[in-house]
Amino acid sequence: MWMLMYLSYLLMGMSFILLGLTGLMGYFQFSIWDANHIQLSLISSILYMFTETLIMFYFIITGKKIKEYIKENECDIELYQGIIKMKMKLFPHITINMMIVGAQFILGGAVHSGSFPGWAHGIMFDIAFIHFIWVIIIQHNCFKENTELVITLHNQVHLKPQS
Repeated sequence: MWMLMYLSYLLMGMSFILLGLTGLMGYFQFSIWDANHIQLSLISSILYMFTETLIMFYFIITGKKIKEYIKENECDIELYQGIIKMKMKLFPHITINMMIVGAQFILGGAVHSGSFPGWAHGIMFDIAFIHFIWVIIIQHNCFKENTELVITLHNQVHLKPQS
């Protein structure tokens, strides 16, 4: 569990850097590592989509395991409500941001072919990137809440008075 969480943080950071570089390349028309804007946007989008999908599955799987742990160890079922609230807070933002970034990538092709204005593509990038920063903050808070819940459950089970 911990390694997957650390991997998620690493991939979030890499996605942030690559998406930021892709945006800067689009605005200022330069290349990095012999990759042009289109090539880096493909790499950035793939890494970003993989990262966000991984994070969603992390919360789905840990939520399932926490629910099983609560049932097996007869813990307070109210603790599971925290997982549900966390998912309700996190998943809509991840999904919306993935749709915006995916659409942004597709519209990049339309800009390249001259069918969509570059200025609108730039504004959409700004919105997607600012929202991604917000998503990262929400993800971080949810990782913290999830960890605190695991610790609480562990303490409830292993620090129970023996009868």
